Amino acid sequence: MTYKKLLAAANAAVVTVILGLVANVSAADKYEVIHSFGGVSAGAGPTGLISDAAGNLYGTALYEGDATMGGNGVVFKLSHDATGRWSETVLHTFQGKDGANPAAGLIFDKARNLYGTTQNGGTYGNGTVFKLIPEPDGEWSETVLHSFRSADGSNPAAGLIFDQAGNLYGTTAGGGGHNSGLVFKLASATNGEWIETVLHDFQGTDGANPSARLSLDRAGNLYGTTFSRGGGFLGLGVVFKLSPEPKGEWSETVLHSFQGPPDDGYQPSGALIIDAAGYLYGTTANGGSSGNCLYAGCGTLFQITP
Repeated sequence: MTYKKLLAAANAAVVTVILGLVANVSAADKYEVIHSFGGVSAGAGPTGLISDAAGNLYGTALYEGDATMGGNGVVFKLSHDATGRWSETVLHTFQGKDGANPAAGLIFDKARNLYGTTQNGGTYGNGTVFKLIPEPDGEWSETVLHSFRSADGSNPAAGLIFDQAGNLYGTTAGGGGHNSGLVFKLASATNGEWIETVLHDFQGTDGANPSARLSLDRAGNLYGTTFSRGGGFLGLGVVFKLSPEPKGEWSETVLHSFQGPPDDGYQPSGALIIDAAGYLYGTTANGGSSGNCLYAGCGTLFQITP
């Protein structure tokens, strides 16, 4: 075969590969609604998803569920068959006493049990931390790990995180000594009970109303945001760090108090991420210098350098 024929054949092969890649990209970019929530027993107002190794999706729905139980929300699973069709299974319907209105996503432990929070319900009506265990018959059983009493937190709006030892960490948007929310830890005792420890009780000037999931670095420090208050003139939220002390206490450092437009954002409501160098990244729902969202800015993406 001549050089020109070899070159032509090579070019044809490249074109074929490119066309194949374009076709794959086009297929990957296809938008499709795989499930529409019907309310009532199926739930309504779904929140963030997680997936298992088999590709099944798990999440919570804030409202609806069995109307006879008050429509307090559900935990659901979405699975697909060989044809790609998705179907919903309700794993748990909240009844009020065991929690109500889950507003955040779920997490798995190493045994594939699910953990989450509810904003309301529980023994005292201030929200719960719950666990769902898969049973051999395919059913799931719920255990309430903690019911908030208000003094130890109320109305958790964020999901949970684990540390390497299996302890759970989270926030409540309200409650505590100043009704400004708090950061808590849940540790499993030898008798199977879970013990809550309040790590930090927000006072307002150091932040108030945390509503986002926490982040944990390799040294065991916790990072998060509060939706409001702080040292700024208008109380527009903070980024904070909690560090464990030798005697078991935790100390808070306010890394940033948001000042609002035109130069800063305000009301951070999302979780922070930490890169390999220890830089923090997050978002604010409002503020910034661009956009014309009711003259308040259209939100920001920020970085905090250690």
